[in-house]
Amino acid sequence: MKRFGIIFVLCFVSGCSLFQQIPKGIKPHEGTKPQQSSAAGDQREPADLILKYKEKEWRLDLYQIGYDGVDPTIIDRGAFNRWLSTVEKSINRPPQSATFKNRVLYPHKNGRRLDRDELDHWLDHIHGYVNHPMEAPVQIWRPHLTTQELNRIKEKQLASYTTFYHTRNFNRTRNIELSVQAIDHHVVDVGEIFSFNRVVGPRTISRGYKPAPVVVKGEYTEGIGGGICQTSSTLFNSVDRAGLRILQRVSHSKQVTYVPAGRDATVSWGGPDFQFQNQLNNPILVVASAKNGRLTIALTAAADTEYTPHSIPKPPVTIPKTERVPAPEKKQPLNEKAKEYNRVPLPPKDLKRNPT
Repeated sequence: MKRFGIIFVLCFVSGCSLFQQIPKGIKPHEGTKPQQSSAAGDQREPADLILKYKEKEWRLDLYQIGYDGVDPTIIDRGAFNRWLSTVEKSINRPPQSATFKNRVLYPHKNGRRLDRDELDHWLDHIHGYVNHPMEAPVQIWRPHLTTQELNRIKEKQLASYTTFYHTRNFNRTRNIELSVQAIDHHVVDVGEIFSFNRVVGPRTISRGYKPAPVVVKGEYTEGIGGGICQTSSTLFNSVDRAGLRILQRVSHSKQVTYVPAGRDATVSWGGPDFQFQNQLNNPILVVASAKNGRLTIALTAAADTEYTPHSIPKPPVTIPKTERVPAPEKKQPLNEKAKEYNRVPLPPKDLKRNPT
């Protein structure tokens, strides 16, 4: 005890200490836990956002998009959305509207899409989601036309119009039949624009169309697809009778005999088109048939459809006379330069109605 007291007195006199501090810059003992730092490469707890959907999983290191483990407001939202786009490619599936094929109703299919609004909310409260596997928020994506809507689309007939044609003119009859098949049971949604040229498509030999008389610049000549103007003219009269909004119609340069004067609608691929819009409160259905020299086009819709029909002239009840077409010395061109008739833009399908 006396020896310890002597040592303490000597240390006190000489200025030494038994409890020296560790100088700055010297690392602590290896067993000491390191301090966390936001600097890249330092050791720290993981901060992952983990999304799961069915058997798939996606991980995002939040540190890589600016997160510091404390403040969610500094997260780079642009970088987050770019990462989210890759996740959407695996999850999102567009819906399929109900439709008719060969007059048979095919039911609709719902789609799905990632709920970005919900994920934005997650970022605002990211502390509660970090490192916890979370089921990806997915919304049901409904189609424009549902099976329930198409089940009702034949409840009411809005209008009907019939014209007549010679069945002995085989090429012309074939062209009428093909164009009628193209528009038959075509659904026109609310606000949608119907384009005859777009729905029927090119009139080419490869698609089955035949050479038949057409009117070009006031004269009759031979052309592929001749006769389909009777289909478009019959459709025009049915549409006009139903009071639908007509956007584009051009009369022939020479009077035709299957509709009253001034009641025709000429069409040509790359030229004149017949277009109308469904401004009613329900989708409408085009029901077309061509059989035994009778071409009939009707428009139907659900029973609660509100519309204002128009009074229009009745069609000729006799079959129009067949005109012999003399062979021209030089082949006359079709209406390839009349493209100014086809400049009305068509709205994107996904903007027709809110798909929710």
